[in-house]
Amino acid sequence: MFRYKLAFEEGKLTMRNTLSVSLRSPRARLGGYVLLPRLIDKVRLQTRGQLPPEYEENLLSQDPTKLDGHFLAFTGLGAEQLRRVILSEASDEAVLAWVKSHARPHTSAELDEWAEKIKAYRPDAARVAYRRRVYPDLAAKVDVGSLDVFDLIDMDEGRLPLPAR
Repeated sequence: MFRYKLAFEEGKLTMRNTLSVSLRSPRARLGGYVLLPRLIDKVRLQTRGQLPPEYEENLLSQDPTKLDGHFLAFTGLGAEQLRRVILSEASDEAVLAWVKSHARPHTSAELDEWAEKIKAYRPDAARVAYRRRVYPDLAAKVDVGSLDVFDLIDMDEGRLPLPAR
């Protein structure tokens, strides 16, 4: 899906993202919420015309099988309302304050449990086939069906090294 180059660093095979934009990892947290910092990045990049086209289809999707949709379903927030807030607020902390005041309330433990459920999910055969289509270069090197979605994205974008086969 993305352009990256392989390199050996400190005896490990790694990938370096060659895209000109940088998104935070989906596992990055803001106020305990995974996905939120990345969502903020994607919305702001899209507005500046800098979001790679590969991200457009899923941006603030309400499909709960997509990460953005999973975030929206968990919080109970509306996509367009969240977009407006992200664009009108200058800081991540201001966006977080709005999210906390408008989202379904969750304890820190519930936020951690939700993040762990995302990490624990492994795709069925249809979803593995989808991952192979979306991440063909990565799928040629690792078993994309065995990866959690955070590792899948972080490997694809060059934040994590490829596992040894």
